[in-house]
Amino acid sequence: MSRKLLEVLILALFFITTARSNAIGIKDEDAQSLYNATDQVVILDVYNFKSQVYNSDKAWLVEFYNSWCGFCHRFAPIWKSLAKSVHDWNDIVTLAVIDCANDDNNPMCREYEIMKYPTIKFFSVNSKEENLGLEFTSHKDELSLTQGLIQQLEKEQQEQRGASTWPNIVPYRGTDLDVLWHGTPDDIKYQILIFEEPESYLGAQVILDLHKLDSILMRRVSSENELLSVSSKIMKFPSLLIFDRKNDPTVLKINTISRDNVKEMIIQFLKTNGVDVRKKLQKSMEKVEEKSTQPFLQHHENNKQNSILEKVTKDELYQVDLESALRYSLNNEISLSSVISGEKMNALKAYLNVLANYFPVYLPKTKTYLEILYKNVESTNNITGKEFKKLLREKESELTPIYSAPPKTWIGCKGSKPNFRGYPCGLWTMFHTLTVAEKNSENTDNVPSVLSAMHGYIKNFFGCADCSEHFQTMAKNRKIFEANKGGESVLWLWQAHNEVNERLAGDLTEDPENKKIQYPSKNNCVKCKSQGGDWDEIEVMRYLESKYSKFNINSQGIDSELFTRDISSSATNSGVSHSKFIDWNFTIFDMSICVVLYVVSASILVFVFAKFAFKRSYRKRITMHNLLG
Repeated sequence: MSRKLLEVLILALFFITTARSNAIGIKDEDAQSLYNATDQVVILDVYNFKSQVYNSDKAWLVEFYNSWCGFCHRFAPIWKSLAKSVHDWNDIVTLAVIDCANDDNNPMCREYEIMKYPTIKFFSVNSKEENLGLEFTSHKDELSLTQGLIQQLEKEQQEQRGASTWPNIVPYRGTDLDVLWHGTPDDIKYQILIFEEPESYLGAQVILDLHKLDSILMRRVSSENELLSVSSKIMKFPSLLIFDRKNDPTVLKINTISRDNVKEMIIQFLKTNGVDVRKKLQKSMEKVEEKSTQPFLQHHENNKQNSILEKVTKDELYQVDLESALRYSLNNEISLSSVISGEKMNALKAYLNVLANYFPVYLPKTKTYLEILYKNVESTNNITGKEFKKLLREKESELTPIYSAPPKTWIGCKGSKPNFRGYPCGLWTMFHTLTVAEKNSENTDNVPSVLSAMHGYIKNFFGCADCSEHFQTMAKNRKIFEANKGGESVLWLWQAHNEVNERLAGDLTEDPENKKIQYPSKNNCVKCKSQGGDWDEIEVMRYLESKYSKFNINSQGIDSELFTRDISSSATNSGVSHSKFIDWNFTIFDMSICVVLYVVSASILVFVFAKFAFKRSYRKRITMHNLLG
């Protein structure tokens, strides 16, 4: 019987310990890249960027993106399609990507002054390190990107920056066909002129697509070259005129004006005239497809994580979500600014002031850390992102530990995949929590409103440019600055969040396992909607105040060793007892586990002691009996 009791006690201790360890938050390592080796883009990072891009014999078109950015998710299929479309140009220009959400890449993204995502930069052939690239602006679809790239390649040639091996895509300005073959290499069998309107990009695309065919030479001819058009009897644009070595012309009638159709017409003409282009084209279009175990491993890891997350209640407020959002905003967004001054500095001061006053801390040093950051910038007119990053590191080192869990640890904001939810969810959660803290604060006179600080942050530091623009438009329409501190701010942010959810529902950025809904759902708040389906704002306010209250924060995922070490260190250094730090944010579940662990451990110790004492006594009696026998 006693043995069974011991087994039961040990099992109880095991399951309690297991339950606690399973409650630890799942760390979201570097967010899953939006690209892989099959996408025909070169994946750059801090270690290979400069060695690849600079002093290169080809141009580079690089997308600086952020894997949590909603617009970057929507843009990724466009970039992949573009990469596939211009793959045959890869000896002229290479498409590449670098993920600024990766902590290692942060200094690189700051160096290249990346203030919004995605940012696209062009690097010329043989660029030097002082060249930070030419930014492509207003290019958000494949067509405009293709046209912008062609314009830049043509400009590179005109300004003598293009490589000598590039095909000539500058319009042919000659007027005498008799000199067409002068200086042409002997292995060229045909010259092809594509007559087109000045604003057309068809000729350049076809020339770049087929430039690896070494038996032909192609040029564009603008309709503005009237003399050549008339002498060649070209009356319709676009038109194809092909010359053999005898300078005999062949006109190919273009029935369907498209890039693929014109390419096919040229290929069929060459085949008909004995030019074997198939092998050459196949070689140029070969794609290296790497079969990796990474997708399987990632899928396996996701399944493992999801099985743990099934135990997580998504409608709770988690300390690790708040801290991960805070940490990322300071280290990965604000720090990327090249210079913070003027309006941006005012936005930073307001943001840090709000955080220092309202952010719910778990470790006592976190509040000290935020207060020090605010005091350091309060009297400053400008600071560089690099200096701000240095300030963060210095203060984190002096006050460590600042955070109660590793970076990018998400629980309530954990997505079904690493590039879903995460930071954007955490940022929403943090600002909801701050508005509730502001409402419950006794003194808000010297603190800017949470909504104004949020507006300043989103406008000046939030990396997703498209998201920021949408938020600013919504804020203006909803008159964000007219919302008073307190209940109005809490409800304003709730309404705004639901508007965003409605706009993004079904979007490519939506996590399929965490749908964008009008929250709170009926399951989470039965009374929040009337029978007619209208929101009851009184009940909604009660729900929001309860959910985002600092007293209801779930400490699941927190590294308890950090907390113990921080309390001991603080008490030793300050000469005060541990009882001073009473606001530990422990949940009833945590306290219950502590009590049960204590009781079970004590019971095991008592049982083991009694067991050994009994055995020892029994041995002594046997020995005495034997001696007397």
